[in-house]
Amino acid sequence: MPYPNKGTMAHVICIVSQKGGTGKTTSSVNIAGALALFEKRTLLIDCDPLGNATTGLGIEKDGLPGTLFHALTGRFTIQDVTLTTQLEFLNIVPARFELLESEQKLMFLPNRNTRLRSVIGAVRSQYDYVIIDSPPSLNFLAISAIASADWLLVPMQCQLFTLEGLGQLLAIAREIKTRHNPDLRIGGILFTMCEKHRNGAAVCTGKVLDNFTDNIFQSTIPWDRRLRESSDYGKPLVLHDITAKGADAYLKLTLELIRFFENRESAIQPPKPEAPPVNSSPKNVSENTGALSA
Repeated sequence: MPYPNKGTMAHVICIVSQKGGTGKTTSSVNIAGALALFEKRTLLIDCDPLGNATTGLGIEKDGLPGTLFHALTGRFTIQDVTLTTQLEFLNIVPARFELLESEQKLMFLPNRNTRLRSVIGAVRSQYDYVIIDSPPSLNFLAISAIASADWLLVPMQCQLFTLEGLGQLLAIAREIKTRHNPDLRIGGILFTMCEKHRNGAAVCTGKVLDNFTDNIFQSTIPWDRRLRESSDYGKPLVLHDITAKGADAYLKLTLELIRFFENRESAIQPPKPEAPPVNSSPKNVSENTGALSA
């Protein structure tokens, strides 16, 4: 069921990696699940034709009447294909193999790279957060996902050599920002599958850390077999076993995200005008009201 309009726009976060095996979909599902546990209205958009985020939330792909593909190509609205989940505050737009055909179907549309952004715009005011699980490549779907986001979250294995492909991803993100999405920002690099007692700062040393120190999440995700186990059960780990170390890590990461956005919103809020004195004349009240509407 759709949520009512809440009057503000959701933060749109694309979780993106140029290759598989980084914990991208695991992070998408568990961040979305944790946001829902914190009672944040959340929409998870599965933008990967493999549909692993869809099955990761326990949804059978066979027999679905509509998916993201149908919303992108205009057969259905995004509201038509949005499904509820086991978590009250979490909905999902599912995906499956037919999403591969979307590039061909949209090939001749002038706005094909921003089509997804327009689709999301129809429901953005109904959510606090929209999480996009992009495919593990830099193809049309990944570009569409990046062009739709306010923020990029980049999961990377907790190993130094995994940083080597980051430059290419950031270069493409800069090009997309210039051409399609001037509001795009790098939210942060998330280190996943970390050994015990390791964190992002321990992996990135010297010049590598200097280049990205402002964009590394304090929270890191440990290697935890229960993360894979929970996906086999079709649940985020925060729902399957909230006591697991992986669940604890994603809860801490999600709190870090929530606080980041709350601090940003507080910083950009304009100061409230002072209320007029109780004994103000009608003229003075009118003048103050005019200032409020300016």
